[in-house]
Amino acid sequence: MAIWAPQRVGGWCTPEWPFTQTKLHPLNGWDMSNVTVAPTPYIEGVTYASTLYTDTAKSASNGAITWEESDVKVPGMKIVNADDVTGAKCIMTTGYNPYDFTDKMCSDPLQSSKRWKLKGYNGDVLDVYFSTTTGTTSIYGNLSKLTNATDGKWKGFRTELGFIVNGQFVKSKGGDGLGFSTTRGTYFTKLTSSDSQKEETLSAMFSQGLAGPADKYHPATGYFYPTSRFSYPLYALEDEIYTGPLSANYANLFGDWNPSEGVPFGYFYDDDANPDTDNVLMANCDGNFVVTDPILEAGYCEGQWVTYRSQAGLDANGVPYPSDGVKKAIPEDMVASWQNDALYATGMIDDLANLGLNYYVTIGDNTKWPTPNQFVMRFYPVPAEAPAPVEICNDGIDNDKDGLVDCSDSDCSADPICPAPVSEICTDGIDNDQDGKVDCADSDCLGISGCGTEQLSTTCADGFDNDGDGFIDCADPGCAKNKLCR
Repeated sequence: MAIWAPQRVGGWCTPEWPFTQTKLHPLNGWDMSNVTVAPTPYIEGVTYASTLYTDTAKSASNGAITWEESDVKVPGMKIVNADDVTGAKCIMTTGYNPYDFTDKMCSDPLQSSKRWKLKGYNGDVLDVYFSTTTGTTSIYGNLSKLTNATDGKWKGFRTELGFIVNGQFVKSKGGDGLGFSTTRGTYFTKLTSSDSQKEETLSAMFSQGLAGPADKYHPATGYFYPTSRFSYPLYALEDEIYTGPLSANYANLFGDWNPSEGVPFGYFYDDDANPDTDNVLMANCDGNFVVTDPILEAGYCEGQWVTYRSQAGLDANGVPYPSDGVKKAIPEDMVASWQNDALYATGMIDDLANLGLNYYVTIGDNTKWPTPNQFVMRFYPVPAEAPAPVEICNDGIDNDKDGLVDCSDSDCSADPICPAPVSEICTDGIDNDQDGKVDCADSDCLGISGCGTEQLSTTCADGFDNDGDGFIDCADPGCAKNKLCR
């Protein structure tokens, strides 16, 4: 469930947008030759996909550009070559402005669903093709979200500009008229950090509703953390952008970048009684959430409902309290009241999987490109390494594959199961105390009934290795003279 973060009604804060308009624009559309769009009809509130294939043969897919049918419409992404207010150029989502019902534009209000949504389904590369013509050098702002929709976590991502030549991706080169740039079209010819740029120029941030300070665009602090956004630093070159380490405030709470099906569940409040707008995150399940209705994302928390707001619930004006970033339990009677209130509902905190991206692409002379009518933006997700296997100290299995089992593995040295002395059981065929000697061969078994000589009539016919030499009954040389074995 998306998180409500109140924002100003006005344009994307980019005063450096170029205002000069030309008749010839080098970027004239989304090249959908490797795309299949979900068929009609489309139902309000349902998410659909424009599937991205690995090539134009459409034999395999690693992801999609998606849209939730609402003020966002099919196919989910478009090119604007002349904003109707500023003349700006941008890459954004399709649909209409929910405030005035005009066609979506770069300068539409911040809270008006402007970002096109790219989802990676399996951690492999995602290619978005763009159609180009010869035209005046132009600067395009990008407004997008990248979503981890795999079954595992990501460390970050990398994106490159390039071309598909004879079925292979060829990376763009410096000075070829295609590159990541500032708002004024200056290519990043030297490694540039997002720390040195304005947020609108180069940034990778999760929703401010999750974390971040109040400001003129966001009157309320983010839910989990009130002073800074969940984010990645970006590092840009002319033909490549990649992430640095995930911000500590996100990593300390959730580890690496969460997949959309692995995010925590929350309790949300519909503050304006409008189901078509985003709701306010009031609490989150600290522990396992059991889903009883996957369509409504309803269920119950097996752990405890907690909040990171300064107080649970609403203030005297019916407004959620601001965050102080300190986890605190929700009173059980308050949770019970939410369960009986139609304005409250559980749901996935899916913005923890959605990374908002801002950057600019400048397109110049394309006549010397290997494919003058097309370029490609390729995204490389960086999956997190799977956690190393841990030795379980009492299951008889070498879980971490280091050749040592259970208490014989040094990983188990501090496990309570292993420090306690284990006595040898002298009749079970197992080296219980793991000293390399089994049953009667272990000196611990001296004097134990059944252990001793192997030459008596009773011990030469009991089916047991009484002297621990590996031989049983008549197969033991000690029984050679016993009349039972002659």
